[in-house]
Amino acid sequence: MYTTEVRVKSLPVREWLSRYCFPDLFRDACLHCPDHNMNWSCPPGVPTAEELLGDYRTVYLIGVKVCYDQEQRSAALASPKAADLVRSESYGVVKKALLEVLLNLEQMVPGSYTVAAGRCEQCEKCSRIIGRICRRPERLRYSFSAFGFDLTALAREELGLELLWAKEGLPEYNVAVSAFLTR
Repeated sequence: MYTTEVRVKSLPVREWLSRYCFPDLFRDACLHCPDHNMNWSCPPGVPTAEELLGDYRTVYLIGVKVCYDQEQRSAALASPKAADLVRSESYGVVKKALLEVLLNLEQMVPGSYTVAAGRCEQCEKCSRIIGRICRRPERLRYSFSAFGFDLTALAREELGLELLWAKEGLPEYNVAVSAFLTR
């Protein structure tokens, strides 16, 4: 069974953009990602952070640390597929729940906007793959990576959370980071 820990911090949007958004530095990472040009929330064609987010006043950073127990980490060592299953049944569930909460909050706070934790997963298969327009544009949210944010520095410096990776299985925990912007 996994546990979660939530951290929230607010920053002025101008400070957030100037300290953590470096699209030129991180653009190459997107070029090597399997989702590049395969998902409407991924480059190319994503607006710049300045274009989409620059007029907002405050950003609320939300980090959810998803901690795996030893049983989950042991199960994940069986194979990459086993690790993906454990991750989708824990971290994936948390990520989706976080997005739902923030999309609902957008309805309550006029003019607000959400930056999602990771690529859009609203549809089983993105329509971009077959050259069609987005089927759910009202739910499409871009990720920090798509805008070129240094998510490692952002999570560490603002939320006190280190992003961990594992060569095999799962790390001790994964972190879902989202942002909620208000005018």
